Amino acid sequence: MINEQQTQMLTMLAQGLSTPPRTPILRTPEEYGLSYEEISFKTADDVNIHGWFIPADSNKLIISNHFSPANRYGFAGHQEPFTYAGGFEVNFLPRYKALHEAGYNILAYDLRCHGESESGEKNITGVGYYEWQEVLASIEYVRNRQETSDMDISLCSMCMGANATMNAMEKNPASFEDIKCWIAIAPLKGQTTIERQCEQMGIPSEEGVEAFEPIYNNLTGLKVADHDILQKAEYIKIPTFFLQVRNDMNSRWTDVQAIFDNTSVEDKKIHYIEETPWRFHGYTYFSEHPEQMIEWYDQHMK
Repeated sequence: MINEQQTQMLTMLAQGLSTPPRTPILRTPEEYGLSYEEISFKTADDVNIHGWFIPADSNKLIISNHFSPANRYGFAGHQEPFTYAGGFEVNFLPRYKALHEAGYNILAYDLRCHGESESGEKNITGVGYYEWQEVLASIEYVRNRQETSDMDISLCSMCMGANATMNAMEKNPASFEDIKCWIAIAPLKGQTTIERQCEQMGIPSEEGVEAFEPIYNNLTGLKVADHDILQKAEYIKIPTFFLQVRNDMNSRWTDVQAIFDNTSVEDKKIHYIEETPWRFHGYTYFSEHPEQMIEWYDQHMK
């Protein structure tokens, strides 16, 4: 039986997933010598999304989104009260700089309920369930913007953003027909997340998921099964590079391996980050080690 204290912990977990704190945007591209433009666009359900456009002298562009509760800059994990994920900063700017130096334009945006983007009518994040609309809107924005309309496009999506991208591939496959490739960092199966969190809270995972379900549904109208991203692998039709922390405390590498195995495209790759339990090291990896990222995009955007 789940006791009152455990029910409170599960309620806090549900609230954290559906209404995460807005974390600060601590840095801008200017700090790294990059010119940029503040941009915005609207989703199909009329949510105003804010982002940066970082221009380069090329016809190649990367659209980048983020995990929760981050934003287009990254995550202030080195500052209280956000030190719970290892105590280190996640800074995307070095990744953007590496891409820019390799000749890529960049569009980076805040998903709904994050950064400076609006929350939407429900005032909740769907951890990818609603955010597929941002993915499609970002692609449409690039295609309709005069300076970028003829550019080759690839994507970099992570965690919630990767789930959102896979949902978008299911909802509107035509939008991805001329996307050159993408990098998927740590896509996340919802039930695994709840099970792993329960383990850390000392709650038996099966009982914990069962108790979490009505709490989460009452807050959001969603079910844990709505985040079963493994079944969306069949909709991936473009070259895909998966990145995952193998010993991730909040996930299981076997989930990402299953997505990889069930992705039908032949042009696919997976890389595991070893010797860390911190999921957020997956988000810093290409800022610290951009070589594989650049090689992947160069291979597909000649």
